[in-house]
Amino acid sequence: GRADTSSMLFSVHKHLQARCADRSAAYLACKKNDQNPAACLEEGAKVTGCMLDLLKELKGKCPDTLNKYAQCMDYRSNQFTKCRVEQAAFEKECPI
Repeated sequence: GRADTSSMLFSVHKHLQARCADRSAAYLACKKNDQNPAACLEEGAKVTGCMLDLLKELKGKCPDTLNKYAQCMDYRSNQFTKCRVEQAAFEKECPI
């Protein structure tokens, strides 16, 4: 399939925060303690894996409302306030 746009990531950001917060925190803590890019590859891979698993799950559970929300966000330059109807439909079908 084609790569997800930033709009897709903006659309699922609440889900990402809820699901991947611990991995993100571990990655950020690692980066804070070691500026060497190679030092935190494992932690970074865990964040990426969590995000990909979540996207796959959401695309399986609520593809239509997710895609409509992401399309709105793409069209509206990722301005949440212009896509509240689509956001509500997506979050109703796939609660956080």
